[in-house]
Amino acid sequence: MSTETNRPHLVITGVDGSEDGLRAARYAAGHAVTLDADLLLLHAVDDAAVAGAWGVVYDPSALQEAGQVVVEDARKEAVDAGCPADRVRGQVVLGNPAAVLADRSRQADLIVVGRRAASGLERMFVGSTSVAVSGMSACPVVVISRASTPQPVGDKKRIAVAVGPQSTGTAALRFGFEEAARYGATLQVITVAPPLPPGAAGGYQLTDDAMEHFLAENARHLQGVVDPVAADFPNVELDTKVLCGQAVDELVGISEDVDLLIVGMKRHPILGWTAGGVIRGIMAHSRSPLAVVH
Repeated sequence: MSTETNRPHLVITGVDGSEDGLRAARYAAGHAVTLDADLLLLHAVDDAAVAGAWGVVYDPSALQEAGQVVVEDARKEAVDAGCPADRVRGQVVLGNPAAVLADRSRQADLIVVGRRAASGLERMFVGSTSVAVSGMSACPVVVISRASTPQPVGDKKRIAVAVGPQSTGTAALRFGFEEAARYGATLQVITVAPPLPPGAAGGYQLTDDAMEHFLAENARHLQGVVDPVAADFPNVELDTKVLCGQAVDELVGISEDVDLLIVGMKRHPILGWTAGGVIRGIMAHSRSPLAVVH
């Protein structure tokens, strides 16, 4: 989350006229109210894609008018969700949606986007905009799907954040504490250890004592990462847990019982910030909104 203190808080959501876009607008409205933030509803028209798809000269004013309808529909959703009308504004711009949102993220506390891939084969190719924004954004990104979370969220009063077994980064963890403090929720911090410890060959069966030692080592590492951040949030109820299995499967299972699942994104030494297979898998199947934090 942005560290700037000399500007108003701002939440931005990308809207495209889809049901997922409207769901994103409702979620963003609730977050804006809690954060005492302005809400910007941004509709980006990819003019290059339109021209390439139809092979004709388009009328920018017609795209602007159509985009304004999209923005007005989303604005109504946001106001109905409780965001004061004078704190909500909309904008229609020409440009690649992911690039536009990433550029605006430098002034935002949060970006919210819909995940249009709903089921079956679509889940293998989860929305390119949500993946790209998650990789390029300068602030946390929440990805939400109407298919997986059609109702308002927040009733579970539980937020989960995943910490990698070898991770020493705390950006996602701190974001989790901030969200839990803001919403009065319990924060569950989870490490998913691999099914077999490093060095354990296929078919090798660990003894119970060895497995217990392995899990205890992971628990100690997790506690060492969590404790310094937790000290800044003494009023947040905390629950730490070490699971053993495949990260996507375990975290998707956790998402059934939380209002928000938070994951950190690592920087690739060559590609930079990019969503790997685990994040893409969680993004495709999560049953709660997913926050991606660098």
